[in-house]
Amino acid sequence: MNPLITRLIAPVTALLCTLSVAVEAGQIQVFDGPTPFIRFVRTRVGNVATFNFAQFQIQPKAGSATRPIQVRYARSYLEARGYFDSNNGNVTVPVFGLYAGRPNGVIIDLGFSGGSHQRTKEFDITITTPAYDGGTYSNPTVIQPRLPGTTLSYDFILLKSYAHPNTPIIIDSDAEIRWVGTAGVASIPSILFDNAFYVTSGNSLLRTEFDGVTTPVADYSGIGVTGFHHNIDPGREGMILDVDTVDQTESVNLEVDAGGNVLRTWKLADIISAAMIAGGDDPSQFVYPAPTDWFHNNACAYRSSDNSLIVSSRENFVIAIDYDSGTIKWILGDPTKHWYQFPSLRQFSLTLPSGTLPPIGQHAVSMPGDQLLLFDDGSGSIFQQPPGVTRTYSAPRKYQIDLSAFEATETWHYYADPGVYSPICSSVYEDAPDNYVIDYSVGGAFIYTGIVGLDALGSVAFNYQYQEQAVCGTAWNAIQIHWEDLQLE
Repeated sequence: MNPLITRLIAPVTALLCTLSVAVEAGQIQVFDGPTPFIRFVRTRVGNVATFNFAQFQIQPKAGSATRPIQVRYARSYLEARGYFDSNNGNVTVPVFGLYAGRPNGVIIDLGFSGGSHQRTKEFDITITTPAYDGGTYSNPTVIQPRLPGTTLSYDFILLKSYAHPNTPIIIDSDAEIRWVGTAGVASIPSILFDNAFYVTSGNSLLRTEFDGVTTPVADYSGIGVTGFHHNIDPGREGMILDVDTVDQTESVNLEVDAGGNVLRTWKLADIISAAMIAGGDDPSQFVYPAPTDWFHNNACAYRSSDNSLIVSSRENFVIAIDYDSGTIKWILGDPTKHWYQFPSLRQFSLTLPSGTLPPIGQHAVSMPGDQLLLFDDGSGSIFQQPPGVTRTYSAPRKYQIDLSAFEATETWHYYADPGVYSPICSSVYEDAPDNYVIDYSVGGAFIYTGIVGLDALGSVAFNYQYQEQAVCGTAWNAIQIHWEDLQLE
């Protein structure tokens, strides 16, 4: 058997053995999970026919401004995962997001249908978990703790790291670790999608459920993929993978569904070469085969208003292409870089009004409210010459894209005080309007990773610093997730 599959299946076998212990009707029992942050609560329902759902709620620690984690499992979900046995009424409720090393107040609700009404049975229990040594993740430097009076739209943050084989790591806005990966891989790309975590290993895509069980989803070596890099972003129908191929380095994207099936492929080398040839330029002066990193794609976003794929090329620009045809729509970037010397590419350049700065070496593009949000690293090109401008600071920025005027206007930025220069990696994402989380992944000249939250009033809601472990290794990217009202069906 494949060693990877053997390693992934072993925890499942151990879990099933643990849960085979007999229970008495109505009794609540708690079983260990694969990490301190996951436990399994088991009981039995008497009326199997009317059982409808199981729900758990984890109370925040004393003094926390975070909301409770609340997750509802539909009966169909529990049956599909083997957590409900309709023959004997045994129900297992996976409880995840627990605090490590302390008692957790947990409420378990069992729901039953009854005519036009729904009845519930509630259990208040305490789950005490062992301590967890997460190294720097357990010992951040608290520049500013979560302010009690600060209202954020989010409470949980996914840290994408590769320094430890526990990708990804979830923290709350109090800097408490609430989940760690169980796939045993240190994966730079990761995403929460279809109510599971997706990570990569070699040429394979893996899926980790909230109960910690990991399964292989797909292997892409058969279509020329040699590895994954950077991000996994949400696309129009699926998720967008950044891949290397036998022909191209960091300039190919795949959109795949939850089952790993390829929905569409974008080859930026072909797209840009075609545009340059049509415009009378020689693409061999700009586009290069593998292993040259001429493009350095690090993020993508879907813009629904005009069906565009927005792609971040750290070496060059942000480029928008038609999602289906792949034709270039516009380019936003530093006009002192190499790309601007080609008329075929320059014709797509958006105009920048006075006071608007172009992004340089940007990461983490997204489209909240139909505006372009990104982390402007401020670092010039590494391969392409001339490299363009290099600044002495980094800043999250947002742009309004007006295609009728063919113009990009900066509408928001955040300048840290004191300033931070994070020349590579890093991210910014907006949750509800004006609720941001910023990741300075190599802040302070590669000394620390900074995770900063901004609320809707522009106030710094929290500011934590973690020791940098390898370049970008601690958290190269960080994004909000929601566990306060999760429905699993």
